[in-house]
Amino acid sequence: MQIDEPSTANDKINQIDSSTVLQINAGKKPWLTVEEQIQRLEAQGVKFELYPRDKAKAYLEKNNNYFRLKSYRKTFQKYDAGENEGKYISLDFAMLVDLSVIDFRLRQQMLPMTLDIEHFEKMRLLKRIEDEGKDGYRIVADYINSNDIKQDGKITNRVKNDINRGKTSPYIADLISSYENFCYPAWAFMEVIAFGTFLDFYKFCAEQFDDISMRKNSYLLKSIKSMRNACAHNNCILNDLTAGKARHSSYILTRAMGPIKGISKQTRRSRLSNDRLQEIATTLYKHQEVASEGVYNHRLKELSIFANRLHKNAKYYKSNPQVIASFEFIAKLIGAWYSSPYV
Repeated sequence: MQIDEPSTANDKINQIDSSTVLQINAGKKPWLTVEEQIQRLEAQGVKFELYPRDKAKAYLEKNNNYFRLKSYRKTFQKYDAGENEGKYISLDFAMLVDLSVIDFRLRQQMLPMTLDIEHFEKMRLLKRIEDEGKDGYRIVADYINSNDIKQDGKITNRVKNDINRGKTSPYIADLISSYENFCYPAWAFMEVIAFGTFLDFYKFCAEQFDDISMRKNSYLLKSIKSMRNACAHNNCILNDLTAGKARHSSYILTRAMGPIKGISKQTRRSRLSNDRLQEIATTLYKHQEVASEGVYNHRLKELSIFANRLHKNAKYYKSNPQVIASFEFIAKLIGAWYSSPYV
């Protein structure tokens, strides 16, 4: 006798009929061909005068995807009335391409700078632990133990989990296995943890040393971590330069900008109200503060080239003060903090 397998409630839940699929798809944006993408941009007011349509089509097919490229339109204003209501003002496809290229080059600068900062901050913290006369093993053990959390009758530890994820890494697996029961000295511990865990350890040390300046510095490092993550994941950075309300402010950063000619108090307030510009500024400031002579001088040359690239197509943005002001802000920071060889 054949026995049919019983159907369960889960089976019914997991079955999606064609009508449901149609309802779901009805709310989705349609897939556009390259020609349709260009037509959509034209309908939104994007012009193809500086960048011909045939060239734009080839660009979208080979160089950049439509979704990323169109995100740079956020900084451009729209007509709020009249026959062009809702369309972008003075926005050409060439400007989207230009911003995309500058953004790419910015990420090429920011990512190695954040890695440099992480390295030198680790060196500084090791020196501070030594100066404080702390036991390098004890302070790490105290920090790891402070992360014990009891859940469902079991003890879990975020830091230990972070380290355990590196056991399969060809780069740090040997180092991890060299110390049993997570008994790491500070100098080895910093080599096997992620940047986020390092920041948490840094704040722990700041509390241990009762150091207000370290606490303030930890907020700068938090911004730098955010910038590093954005660059590492190839996120767009310059696709929204509008002023807003930053998630946090830094007295250290605003004070450091005080002597810079051409950056007024009002300019600082306006530009730093944008999280992206604030993180760029924080990375530039912190890097020139902690980098060694050789690293600083190498970055100086690269940043000088980048600053010149910012101005290459300045004429494009005559009617867009947000872009002009943002580029000038970045260029002035570079000029002030990377204007001459390390001394």
